Amino acid sequence: MSLFKRKSAPLRSVLFVCTANVTRSPVAEALFKRLANASGEKWKVASAGTGTVRGVPPNPVISFIMFQRGFPIRDHRSRPVKRSLLDRFYWIIVMERTHREKLLKLDPEAGERIHVLRQFGCEEPLLEPDMPDPTGKDVDDYRELFDILDQEIPRILRVLQNRVSDLGWEEV
Repeated sequence: MSLFKRKSAPLRSVLFVCTANVTRSPVAEALFKRLANASGEKWKVASAGTGTVRGVPPNPVISFIMFQRGFPIRDHRSRPVKRSLLDRFYWIIVMERTHREKLLKLDPEAGERIHVLRQFGCEEPLLEPDMPDPTGKDVDDYRELFDILDQEIPRILRVLQNRVSDLGWEEV
């Protein structure tokens, strides 16, 4: 048992997690940031990877697609997930169920804060809840990833806004 209580992360904070933090989670982060800013709400938003090293630039294909669609991510650099990073975010949204399992091994106490993106806030379970990984595939697979996240991220923001509201208090 620790003598120090872990500090609570801000309620309006979300960390997106994938494997390498060079394709899926940076796209989710960029889309979420733009929507959150447009809503007028202040959110702390970041991304990380379960199997990466610090400092890798985004996948060039997704970087070009994001640039074409008005979401430049060329300055993004990968960062590995660490327990200290998990502690800084209230909501942790992962791209695959395996990412959730890895994070639970890293921090078993974070279970209620870790959610699979395509399952989060859904009434009906999906047959395939994992976000597709276009790595090494055709450019159309990267475009499809963007299109899926472009649909999912507004839903995720609404779910998070409702959850924050349901908790019954607002942060200053």
